Amino acid sequence: MKSNFNILLLATMFILGTSNIIVAKQYQEEKANTLDSVEVIKEFKNFYKSGNYYFGGQPTFEAINWLKSEGVKLFINLRTDSENEKFTKTAFNEENLLNNIGIQYISIPVSYPDSYNPETLQIFIGALANHEDKIFIHCASGGRVKYFFMAYLVESKGYSLNDAISFGKQMKYSFLLENILGKEINMSF
Repeated sequence: MKSNFNILLLATMFILGTSNIIVAKQYQEEKANTLDSVEVIKEFKNFYKSGNYYFGGQPTFEAINWLKSEGVKLFINLRTDSENEKFTKTAFNEENLLNNIGIQYISIPVSYPDSYNPETLQIFIGALANHEDKIFIHCASGGRVKYFFMAYLVESKGYSLNDAISFGKQMKYSFLLENILGKEINMSF
């Protein structure tokens, strides 16, 4: 009887130990995919990474090759049509280049103030909704990217305004009123 109890005790300890390892591993994987921290990509100006998201300004050939090597499967371009046309005339056609190397391309033209609205945000959210692969989001310098991604965090991920702004600050987002007043502002709806 005592040996059956010992076997049962050992089996229970093994199962609990194994389940703790599985839970710990799942937590580490979830933590790795959270959007709590932003990594600065030093090789390229205004480039950042958080989870499966990469952010930046207009990528160069080198940046595109690096992003492809990182496993990025989708580019979302927030530059306006006129910006894209001008860039194509002086550099390269981003959409054609990406299509040729097997990366999906989505253009969501954003101009201030006309496109800073809930309708454009919903288009942006829709572009992100069906993709679990790595995604690169860019505009000319990265400014529009920060605003729309912070709005995405609030609308789709349940972030508070303060948490979304804290995330954006890691990408050098600046809430200018805080700078002028010299103190942090807490915001809510």
